[in-house]
Amino acid sequence: MSNKKKICVVTAARSEYGLLRWLIDEVHNDDDLILQLVVTGSHLSPEFGHTYKEIEKDGYVIDVKADIALSAINEQSIAKSMGNCAIAIADALEDLQPDMVVVLGDRYELLPICSTALVMNVPIAHISGGDITEGAIDDQIRNAITMLSNIHFPGVQSSGENITRMTNSDKNIFVVGEPGLDNFRKMVLLNRDELAASLSLNSNKRWILVTQHSETKVSLEENLQMAKNIVKALDGVNDIQVVITMANADLGGTQINDYFKEVVTENPEKYSIYPSLGQLRYISFMKQAYCIIGNSSSGIVEAPYLARPVINIGERQKGRYIAKNVIQVSGYDSTISNALNMLMQNYAEYSSIPDHYYGDGETSIKIKNHIKEYLSYDG
Repeated sequence: MSNKKKICVVTAARSEYGLLRWLIDEVHNDDDLILQLVVTGSHLSPEFGHTYKEIEKDGYVIDVKADIALSAINEQSIAKSMGNCAIAIADALEDLQPDMVVVLGDRYELLPICSTALVMNVPIAHISGGDITEGAIDDQIRNAITMLSNIHFPGVQSSGENITRMTNSDKNIFVVGEPGLDNFRKMVLLNRDELAASLSLNSNKRWILVTQHSETKVSLEENLQMAKNIVKALDGVNDIQVVITMANADLGGTQINDYFKEVVTENPEKYSIYPSLGQLRYISFMKQAYCIIGNSSSGIVEAPYLARPVINIGERQKGRYIAKNVIQVSGYDSTISNALNMLMQNYAEYSSIPDHYYGDGETSIKIKNHIKEYLSYDG
């Protein structure tokens, strides 16, 4: 009988998979471990591009596709999807009998995933706990997952200290860096000409990446106004092409995406939109972009590693360390236009020095080794 330990990694969204990908690879290639991959949430939704196909394209076998009939139309539909998630994950854990469940971040799907694992007595490893992002319900979700988990992998020291305060213990807390930075060490990125061909862009123009998600503590009207102010700012700049990646499945995301689709229809030469670029194209485009605009954590964590300028909008990421390449704006009135003008006038100031505050790009192997130690391996 094999004594290999079964590590069940659960992913519910494209962005989350991009951060988990190299840990999945580490587990997959470790002779002492068996990878079990459970895919759920927006990965299985046609609206968000059936991104489970990207996982399969990377060469990983999906053990369970846990369809939760995802709907983010309103609060009730999200709550119902969470109920469906608990049922689907219970069935998956019963079938797979894992020795540990691994989750990352703060998406609402993690609440039913982790509460189910807790009840079924499966240890939980949580990545990127202890962060502070005051502008969304993510804080409450992330902290709840921390209290349900057995082993913790915060990205930075301050997050680890937050976990210690919450749990009243420093046991099984390992500061390992943010896993998204592993991509820059492990992937061969597309060059500018390859991106231009893949995305039908003009390589001689300045490229701007827009990734704007719903800020779940403000109204739908305010979220839409931020999106409109992004477009208003970009409409006033010549010689650019804008690639928009669709908002995620948070409440309000569908309406933001519908607005951006209208913008693309009206001006397809300047704007394009994708449900998902895929991890390789996304980080390759980030490296080649003139700047990043929106409120994605990738603008706070990964972009500084590349010394890419960022205009961060609203309070979704409030509470995180902000690097010098990031211009923080409210997103209301003319704040985005003003920031873009300031960036263009002082571009070298925001694009010259990388910031490695969030890690060294070796996070995944550290997490895997700590998991093995926790499960009584010698490493």
